[in-house]
Amino acid sequence: MIKHTQGFIALASVLILSAIFLSLSIGIASRVISETKTDIAFHEYDSARYLSLACAEYARMELESTLDYQGNEGILMDEGSCQILPIEGTGNTNRTLRVQSTVGSHTYSIEYNILTVSPHMVVTSSERVISF
Repeated sequence: MIKHTQGFIALASVLILSAIFLSLSIGIASRVISETKTDIAFHEYDSARYLSLACAEYARMELESTLDYQGNEGILMDEGSCQILPIEGTGNTNRTLRVQSTVGSHTYSIEYNILTVSPHMVVTSSERVISF
């Protein structure tokens, strides 16, 4: 009868240790998945920001070369898209440029207030905005 008890104790110990190791493995795997999702979110946010800045620079160059440039165009890139909204104002002074980009589930919007366009563009403010 002693041999049966020792076998039961050994089997119960193996089962308990297996459950502990399984719990640890699940916890570690879940943490790794969570960190990966966070890394992807940061990457998408940064990509959306850089895409907004690039589209804004494109729109500023277009406006500087042609005062009649009205914006209102979309640009598709490998990672996402950006929208140059209609540029407010006319002529050489007091123009407002708004750009919005989306990468994955992240959207980044920038607004530029331009005092003069030509001969040298003078931007009085540029800021990230939540919505237009």
